Amino acid sequence: MRINVIGGGAIGLLITAKLGRFHDVRLLTRTREQSELIAAEGLLLKGEVNALETLASTDWQALGQADVWIVCVKQYDVQPIWEKLKLHVKAAIVFLQNGMAHTDFLQEDEFDYPIIVGSVEHGALRVDSRTVEHTGKAAIRLADLTGNHAEKIVNQLHESDFPFLFEQDWHVMLGKKLIANAVINPLTAIYRVENGALLEHPAFQKIAWVLCKEAADTLELEEKQQWANVCRIIQATKANLSSMHRDIQSGRQTEIESISGYIRKHAKKAVPYTDFVYYSILGLTKQQERTNL
Repeated sequence: MRINVIGGGAIGLLITAKLGRFHDVRLLTRTREQSELIAAEGLLLKGEVNALETLASTDWQALGQADVWIVCVKQYDVQPIWEKLKLHVKAAIVFLQNGMAHTDFLQEDEFDYPIIVGSVEHGALRVDSRTVEHTGKAAIRLADLTGNHAEKIVNQLHESDFPFLFEQDWHVMLGKKLIANAVINPLTAIYRVENGALLEHPAFQKIAWVLCKEAADTLELEEKQQWANVCRIIQATKANLSSMHRDIQSGRQTEIESISGYIRKHAKKAVPYTDFVYYSILGLTKQQERTNL
């Protein structure tokens, strides 16, 4: 297939490198500097250089048409990209983001091509502009948001060493990921700890449980099952720093709006613990921005 990947972050680089082994893949980066570096020196994954064609973000239309577009940008960048894509693209589009905020506006219009949402379970770390480290091997799960073609796309993308798995219910699939993010990301950023600390300290674990319950109730998912999933993810990533933790440390914008903000928007009753972490992350972000000035 011909695949256009949008986003030169950790997940975008990982997917480009893995799928580029079997498909014609083009990578769209935010900056011309990153694009030119990868075009000149290749994309590096575990010491193996992969020669890939890249284009700068200002030249996104020059990518041309593709069988599949995969959007790997942060949640807060999705809507402006979507406004461009829906005017020009007539092929399957896969969105791979944390949070669920994008599902609200992606369902506002009807299209005759599939809109697919996904949940990335892999661990990836962007070492520099052309180098990505695959820190945790798992799978990418895809589900239809507005059509019925995701299973076909899954079969075309799937490889035994880089699996894509089809899910019937996008709400349950993304909801499980959202709940885990709503617990792990803000708490580790606020407490400045690795993921595993949330289960090692009873006080942290108590707050984590209540956050999980608020999120599960909002999404109408069974809270004990979701807590078991959160604990599994914490144990599997116990030595990791969450993306929100790293974003706060680096003074970058976080995805709190699409995670805790989504829960606050859709909650039918008070979610005081979610409110607390939401406003805490907003405050920490502003504080770090001032520190970095």
